[in-house]
Amino acid sequence: MKNQAPFLNIMSFEMEEESRAEIERETSVPRSSPFLSLYESDETGGFINPESEEYVVFLNELQDEEFHEALASVWNEAAAIYETRFAHEQGDPQTIGYQAERLLNQHFAPLVAEAEGLFDGLAKQFSQRHANSLTEAEIETLVDRYQPSIELAPNFEEFLGSLKKLATKGLKWAKQGISAATALGLGPLLEKLKKLIKPLFNRVIQFAIPKLPAQLQPIARKLAERVPFLKEFEESTELNPASAEVSGIGQIQQEFNQNIANLLFAATEVEQDLEIAQVLTAQQVPETYPLAELDRARDQFVTNLQRLKEGEDPTPHVEQFLPALLPALRIGIRLVGRRKVVDYLANLVGKLIQKFVGPQYTRPLSQAIVDAGLRLINLEATAEDEARAAASAVAATVEETVRRIAALPDYVMDNQELLEGFALEAFEQAAAANLPQVLPDETYRQRPDLAEARKLRSTWIMMPQGRRKRYKKFCRKIPVKITPHKVSELETFVGTSMQEFLEEELGIAPGEEVAAVVHLFEAIPGTRTSDIAQLEESLPGLRGPDGYKQLQPLSREAAQLLLGEPDLGREVDPHSSADRYMPAVGQRLFYLEIAGKKPLMMPGADGRSNARRPTQVRLTLDFPKNEVQVRLFLGEIRAQEVAVKLRQRAHLGLVMTRVGRIVERGLNRALLGSGKRLKIIHEAVTPDHWISALRRLPSHVSQVLAQRLQEWVLKGLTEHLKQNAEEFIKAAEDIADGVTLVITLGNPPGLPQLRQALKGKGVALTSLKLADGAPTVKIKISSGYSHD
Repeated sequence: MKNQAPFLNIMSFEMEEESRAEIERETSVPRSSPFLSLYESDETGGFINPESEEYVVFLNELQDEEFHEALASVWNEAAAIYETRFAHEQGDPQTIGYQAERLLNQHFAPLVAEAEGLFDGLAKQFSQRHANSLTEAEIETLVDRYQPSIELAPNFEEFLGSLKKLATKGLKWAKQGISAATALGLGPLLEKLKKLIKPLFNRVIQFAIPKLPAQLQPIARKLAERVPFLKEFEESTELNPASAEVSGIGQIQQEFNQNIANLLFAATEVEQDLEIAQVLTAQQVPETYPLAELDRARDQFVTNLQRLKEGEDPTPHVEQFLPALLPALRIGIRLVGRRKVVDYLANLVGKLIQKFVGPQYTRPLSQAIVDAGLRLINLEATAEDEARAAASAVAATVEETVRRIAALPDYVMDNQELLEGFALEAFEQAAAANLPQVLPDETYRQRPDLAEARKLRSTWIMMPQGRRKRYKKFCRKIPVKITPHKVSELETFVGTSMQEFLEEELGIAPGEEVAAVVHLFEAIPGTRTSDIAQLEESLPGLRGPDGYKQLQPLSREAAQLLLGEPDLGREVDPHSSADRYMPAVGQRLFYLEIAGKKPLMMPGADGRSNARRPTQVRLTLDFPKNEVQVRLFLGEIRAQEVAVKLRQRAHLGLVMTRVGRIVERGLNRALLGSGKRLKIIHEAVTPDHWISALRRLPSHVSQVLAQRLQEWVLKGLTEHLKQNAEEFIKAAEDIADGVTLVITLGNPPGLPQLRQALKGKGVALTSLKLADGAPTVKIKISSGYSHD
């Protein structure tokens, strides 16, 4: 809390007597050590059921990058159809939603039919074979043999392929004798799994229109109900409200995975039928459209602010706006149950914005927004547009203030004095981001934190300029000079280096300095990166089906390196559901417009041209198998560099030096960075909480593990390429994009101890024997990008 509060002298603001009463505490403080005695007993004092451990391991195995991409492709297509056909209609949201849902169901009917046909066909084949008589290789062969009955669009084919992969994993686990699955037989099991297909597509379609309920039960809570021994861990994550919730494509994928697991691990056929009934019942979602309601409420709020007379109090309009805003915020539910807090916020925010609304304030605020660059993004802006932009900036300030307060810990919201201080700070931060510099220059000299980018003297505008808002855009286009090396430490959405992105996806030479124009965007409730790519018509580099992949996260580090303005960047909680398809609300993105440069394309197997993938490393720690898998993908440029040196019989040590740097950086990003390229298969680690699990251990563990993995991988690769250089050369000559090397490290020393430590067994990790002995190394080289 700063000593100076130029927006409001908070001591002068008198609250109603009722709102000063202490707010009752709604949640208890979770226990401090979530893994303390984790495996000693469950809630009833009995021993942990080993089947629960297998359940968690199976969920981790099901979590699949390829299926995530396939689901996102279907969702993007559904969302694009909805935006084109229905998004601009002004009628009743329920009527529009019903029409959109019917059209999208018709559009995806062929894919649904083929997906169900897949399970029908497999059910017939597997009904004729006993599970125990099948090998895993035979299961893979039988599943791969299925071919669709009609020709499908490429993205439909991709989805069907990823679904076959999930079916294969499920069948392999069922073969091991899981509860009712073996007794019932694989054929009847597949018939039951088939019933999960339509609910899956219903969820994707409802999410695209969007029709989903305002708040869904967090995946972590659902999982804790199924696996009681994880309850302490899941409760501890709710100390940070954003970390307890997964939404969007991630939630749909995890729910589908859980539905599969619940069927396989059901004790009886009756329980299997109950699981299916629960899935079908969950499809009966409320007929609510929170984003559509927010669009309408925001539009009315802006109009009401424009109509305010001199001296009129805006508080009643804030009170009307908040009920529509809270359901659309992913964490807004935390405020819905705190009526006194909401009333207090409406009153406080109404007082705070009073000096920016009404006739006497609208004109100077409008002029400040014009000066900040409004006409750079709206060349034909009229006086009415400018006045509405001023009211929209105030509305955006209110939205961000409430969002920031909704993310505060419970103890702040339950303490009146703390709430007052944090609420004012939240408004100041929101005003700094959304209002132009309207305070006296002396104020900004004393409080530089009240202006995010004072040197640029610009602001953020809600986009597009019509009624339906989808994102914010920074008014200024910022010219910069960059080299790939300058941004080598920046991470892209998928966890790879910006250096690799520039060199391999845009064709910029390693030492080449290029002039670029930086465009900045910010996510609001409902923002999809595909929306930005579609609506930014003046930026041709964003056009096309993969244009959204050019948008990258604007962290504080990225804002400093690119713009010299770290305050323009936003950090996102690593546990949040933010990804390249739907960023977190408030997350900022950047796009580099570089003259003469556009994404490099490669011909795909389906005849389409696809954007090249950058070099990347994926790491899987598979504790049940006692192995580590390092999946090294060398993008086309890097693969050709290595192939040329191998053909020339260059010194292998020089070849591996370059590869070694890639491996080192990739392993460090996986184990010590954001963990976006990490996967852990472990009985006490839930999907997408992989990096959190490692961070519960002493920091030196991940550092030592990264060093040892790098050593084992480089030694193994060197020996393999010494004997099998032609194998790599042949893969690089293939038309496919790049080369994938899968390095499997079997029985690595120290991994069993690490497994016990992640269980909370109290293993002394200071004696972790990673240096004793070496793992077995198996290497597979293939052309193109290979998913795990």
